Amino acid sequence: MFSTFGINIGINKQNIDILLSNLDNRKVGRNMRTRSTKKTGLIIVFIFLACLSLILWQRKEIGYDIIYQGPTDITKFSRNINEVDFSGLTFTPWDVEAVSANLTPAETKPYTIMLYMNGSDLESEYGAATNDLIEMLDSDVSKKNINLILFTGGTHRWQNSVVPENTCMIWQIADGKLYELADAGLRNMGDPGTLSSFIDFGMRNFPAEKYGLILWDHGGGSIAGYGHDEKFNEDNLTLIDMNYAFLKSGAANKKLEFLGFDSCLMATVEMAVVAADYAEYMVAAEDLEPGDGWDYGFLSELNANPGMDGAALGKVITDYFMSYYGRKSDEILTLSVIDLANSGQVMGAMGDLMDACSDSLLAERSVSFKTLAKKRSGTKTFGEGSPRDNQCDMVDIDDMAAKLSDLFPEETGRLRAAIANAVVYNRHNSNVSLGGLSSYYIYGGRDTAEYSLSTYSSLNMNSYYTDYLHDFSFLLSSGLGAGATRSATVGAGGSASELGEDDIICTDLTAWRPVEGSPEVYIMTGIIEEVDEETYEAEHKDALWPQIEGNYVCLYKVANTDGGTLYAVPVDRNGERCDLIISISEEYPHGKIMGARQESGFIIQKGYDPLKEGDQISVYYQERSFGEETEAPQDFKWYKGQAFTLKGEPVISWVSPEPDMYQSLRLTDYQKNVIYTELEYPGVQNKNAHDDPNQNRDKQGLVPKQHMLRSLRKSLAR
Repeated sequence: MFSTFGINIGINKQNIDILLSNLDNRKVGRNMRTRSTKKTGLIIVFIFLACLSLILWQRKEIGYDIIYQGPTDITKFSRNINEVDFSGLTFTPWDVEAVSANLTPAETKPYTIMLYMNGSDLESEYGAATNDLIEMLDSDVSKKNINLILFTGGTHRWQNSVVPENTCMIWQIADGKLYELADAGLRNMGDPGTLSSFIDFGMRNFPAEKYGLILWDHGGGSIAGYGHDEKFNEDNLTLIDMNYAFLKSGAANKKLEFLGFDSCLMATVEMAVVAADYAEYMVAAEDLEPGDGWDYGFLSELNANPGMDGAALGKVITDYFMSYYGRKSDEILTLSVIDLANSGQVMGAMGDLMDACSDSLLAERSVSFKTLAKKRSGTKTFGEGSPRDNQCDMVDIDDMAAKLSDLFPEETGRLRAAIANAVVYNRHNSNVSLGGLSSYYIYGGRDTAEYSLSTYSSLNMNSYYTDYLHDFSFLLSSGLGAGATRSATVGAGGSASELGEDDIICTDLTAWRPVEGSPEVYIMTGIIEEVDEETYEAEHKDALWPQIEGNYVCLYKVANTDGGTLYAVPVDRNGERCDLIISISEEYPHGKIMGARQESGFIIQKGYDPLKEGDQISVYYQERSFGEETEAPQDFKWYKGQAFTLKGEPVISWVSPEPDMYQSLRLTDYQKNVIYTELEYPGVQNKNAHDDPNQNRDKQGLVPKQHMLRSLRKSLAR
């Protein structure tokens, strides 16, 4: 049976107290920023005893002003651009005057829309930019009222005979035709100077009452930023890069009417706060975008109504986007229209909420880290992949507030009101209600915490929220050295576990097969997530396990939509690391392989790469040891399976377990530590001792799994 003994991998109250005291002392020693809180306008001093030292927390009020008074007061964060460090950036503008030499400035029109089209692999491999150029031409946007100006580059190859790849070109689309305007030379589209000069070019040569700017390519959220240029070592524009590009452009004097991102994950409050000084509205997706991106048929609406403001045009863009795919699409669909003037309210309310979280956690000790971590684990997260590639950590802010509302009703109420003020339109096909704005909240990407937190701190956002992220990350990784997720086996003969039932955030059923030639080493060949005793007997007792071309695969859930559930499978495809994305829905109950999704650093691919006959695929499996000597925590390892060749369009098949397949329950705690029960044979009686990986256990028949779940639950509750 699954053993009900364990090891001390949990953190008890005494250890937490020590960690909190160490965190306090660490902060004082590092001279970290002081915090502030608004409690009837008075500065409050908290004193508590930790490690025999009296620590003074002085909170000083900075950077806020009250928008309106009452029980739902909303504070506004004011970002000081003078405190942002731009000194380390590369900034290489091109000569706008020289490039414009053969142009005569046009008459002022209602709208000039500038589209920064960084083709990247989306164009060189799949022609996605060319397809969108065709959509723009088909829109028949008229030059009578609209200037549509494009800057092309960033890709090794354009899948058309017009746009060159060895230089950056500037174009105009009007009345169904593409006009060449100027050659800007080969430029790095990940250099803020390139973007800044393009904005100046558009404003100088195509004056308008309103300006729009659309950034086309991949995106990665608040830590990664936007785009990557194939010509310049996949260089991208971080939020600080874009901030500097806007600051040095004409947008610093004449605000854009809207800033649009036809790219993934850019509807973030951090991006909104950065853009607020340079644009009125922002149109962007919280989650990943499909490969086809926006439907540029929306441009035709400007022919009849060229005077639309950013909110109205953003609504048109969003409706066209959702109609193009349909709510029941297998794709993830989110798009928001944000009033940037109100983004500071959201950031301010976030700071107030997390200041309250920090007070309760560190000073008052009224809320445990476990409670906050479990609420974080249940918060809607965007850009998720397999455990091998899951470091984006962008969350829906409204869902974050909803999860914390029972603990901090006033602060979460103000935050949700601020989101409602900022997000003027929002559509999606998620099975979770989304507020339309996301933020970085570390959890899955612990192994990249140092880089991510350093990047976030450089943005000079709300100091209270930033400090909370550092606090949360420290406690999340406490006792784990470098912060890598650890696993252990609940084995016979161990000491009574201090891991309680309420420490567990999920229980999964896993399948394992031995690695040939490596005693007691196994690879995880299947997983059924979130099992319990009520569903096991009906759904999982005689489980079938998924395969692709005869190779077992682990399906890791990444998103639920109105159309179905999406799963990720970590693989190598033709030597490049990526995730296969699988959709299981009413239309495809056995699963449909959507394609492969890559990451480039922290930038996540828009859409999927289609799989082709002849592709070489190697599946990655989690590897670990089981046996008498494996109860100590282990780091995760990844085992690369033998490569196989696709012989046609791949399909998912579901098969009964092999004779050498074992099962184990996997328990994940609130710190993302993982515990496995001993390996068991699924319903096989009286196996020979030499076939049993757990040599010290009783060799009688197996207890039915639902009883094991109950006994394990009782053990954890002790």
